[in-house]
Amino acid sequence: MHKHILISLSISVLLTGGLAPFPHPHHLDAQANTAVYDDALAVGWQNWSWNSAVDFANSTPARGTRSIAVSFQQGWAGLSLRYDSPLNGTDYSAVTFWAHGGVTGTRSLHFFIQQSDIGGETPMQALNVPAGVWTPFTITLSSLGNPAVIKRLNLMDGTGSIQPTFYVDDIRLVSRQGNGGEVLTATIAIQAGGPITPVSSYLRASNLPAWLGPNRFNDSTFRARTRASGLTMLRMPGGSWSNEYGWLSCELGQNASGRLNCGVGWQSWASRPRDFIAFLKATGMEGMWTVSPNGTAQEAAAAVAYFNGAITDTRVIGVDIRGTNWYTVGHWAALRAAAGHPEPVGIRFWEVGNEVYGSQPETGGALCQTWGWEHIWTCDGYEYVYGKGSGASRREGYLEFRQAMKSVDSTIQVGAVGYEWPGTPNDGQSAWHTFAGWGSRVISAAGENLDFYIVHPYAYFQPPANPADALANPSSHWPAFVGAIRDAFNTYAGGRQAPIAVTEFNLVSVQDQDNNQLMTRVVNALFLADSIGQAARHGIPILAQWDLANGRAGNGTEYGLMHEDNNYYRAPQYYVYPLWARFGAQMVPATSTLSAATQLSVYAGRLNTDTVSLLAINKTNSPITATIVVNGFGPVKGGRVWKVEGSSLWAQLVTYNSSSNPSDALNEGPETFVVSTSTVTRAFPPYSIHLLHLTTAGQDAPFRISLPLVLHQGASLP
Repeated sequence: MHKHILISLSISVLLTGGLAPFPHPHHLDAQANTAVYDDALAVGWQNWSWNSAVDFANSTPARGTRSIAVSFQQGWAGLSLRYDSPLNGTDYSAVTFWAHGGVTGTRSLHFFIQQSDIGGETPMQALNVPAGVWTPFTITLSSLGNPAVIKRLNLMDGTGSIQPTFYVDDIRLVSRQGNGGEVLTATIAIQAGGPITPVSSYLRASNLPAWLGPNRFNDSTFRARTRASGLTMLRMPGGSWSNEYGWLSCELGQNASGRLNCGVGWQSWASRPRDFIAFLKATGMEGMWTVSPNGTAQEAAAAVAYFNGAITDTRVIGVDIRGTNWYTVGHWAALRAAAGHPEPVGIRFWEVGNEVYGSQPETGGALCQTWGWEHIWTCDGYEYVYGKGSGASRREGYLEFRQAMKSVDSTIQVGAVGYEWPGTPNDGQSAWHTFAGWGSRVISAAGENLDFYIVHPYAYFQPPANPADALANPSSHWPAFVGAIRDAFNTYAGGRQAPIAVTEFNLVSVQDQDNNQLMTRVVNALFLADSIGQAARHGIPILAQWDLANGRAGNGTEYGLMHEDNNYYRAPQYYVYPLWARFGAQMVPATSTLSAATQLSVYAGRLNTDTVSLLAINKTNSPITATIVVNGFGPVKGGRVWKVEGSSLWAQLVTYNSSSNPSDALNEGPETFVVSTSTVTRAFPPYSIHLLHLTTAGQDAPFRISLPLVLHQGASLP
């Protein structure tokens, strides 16, 4: 089955002192968020930083008039803000702030709280702060062990060496108000006039693994629910299996010398390329295919010919470095036609390998980590791009694969495996958190030949004990790793920014770690809905959730949007996609007066001149009454609302448009409403996702989900 290993970036640091008793903690007014720094330190807060130069009146950059400029003067230095009397930790749910990484690179920091002046340290949270942009961070107190007392807030160097100056602004303690069942109020402001950010339809993608087999692929319920899901694209043939999946051996059901095997004994039961094609046709999905770097460039080119070629195409693919003849493009198109699919499929997006950086030392060499999981011949990003060796024993790299594949179909785009924390090309094997600088090596080596850069930024290896902690992750995780990647392109690719494709993503990377089955619960629906919004906001063109249906783990969890062992039961996160499918292709700015990380996250779009969309995610157990202000549009006269609602973060059942068991086609219609005043007011129940269409005509026209059935030749990555 599919496995991932991600390593926590937290570093334990021993600090002196213990927890001192505070029989009478001082209380600030916790009925509203408490400012710690807003253009100046708030009353009662003092600078207790160590080994650092701190300027509390820095003017550039700043989110308002002033910010804090922090210059660490030695390794493990820290910014520390101390309140004159201990605060009651139970009054607060989180600490929020904005950070700016300075001019270049990414700052590596650790955040923690002290409960006394000289001790009572909480667990640390590792943060990556990208340069050139203000990034919001929310640290929930539950992720810090729910400290009973707050005395000092600390941001410490996480590298053990001096880092360039960085900046911090708008530091606040978030009140627990709104997490006790009372009604919250919010004002949501939509700027309908822009600026506009394009929203790619390929943010609604998933993965279809070969181990489901032909029988499941042919299941009518599975097909119907995939067709109605709002997804647009499926990545194949299945994560780590892609590196051991010989497409031709699997298609023929027979292993043979001169080509990759169909895994270890898979050929009798695993889904074949023809089965994938049939599923795509039956569900209206586009496909994305991952070729194995363990094969040859010509074998990969023949796969392109099989899916995309014409029977009449006589162009020669030729003999590969192992001496195997891969004939002509038409030869493989004829094999596809013999399987019942005469017309080209037109697969547009291709990858060379899956998580190659994570190969095992016995196959990948000295730069691999001892806990590697893939079976590939390198862990060196340079070798992956350029290849290594000569003659029949040569291992061809990404550039050779790309050239051979595009010689068959020049319209395809071929992605290279990257990593979300690129590091530097000089990172060695010991730099486990960057996989020996894998990403920066790939970026610098591939240059202009990199069609898109592939990452799998799973949120957690070890999931949080409190599921509410996961809801704050998207607003800090996405800007941090996207910023790190774009910094690396600026540094190692001369400023050229290749598209960043997320081809695997979920709440937890290794299902064996998900003992509380968070991936099957409402928390994952809220998390995924917010993650798609963050991906759109940061210009990501592809986001492929892992996966459409997977198979139950021993601890009862399941990655899939549907559960293949329960008649394709639709998990809560399945219903995120029908809502995002109605969002529209243009995102416009939207803000809320509540915390986006812990309370209410909002995203707005333009469908047409008459309709604005709003996707609102209530992350609390309190109902929220929102007043919606749409600037540059209107007046709003009415609209529709599609709803996904859960009873708790732990629930494994949601309602879709008030139905707990919707039809396979999701025929349950949206609620319509009319606005009789100049103000739009909507109520968002606890733990809910609502997609609103606000129109100037009262109710918008029936909305149809557009699913591309045929690849448009010559189109570019959105």
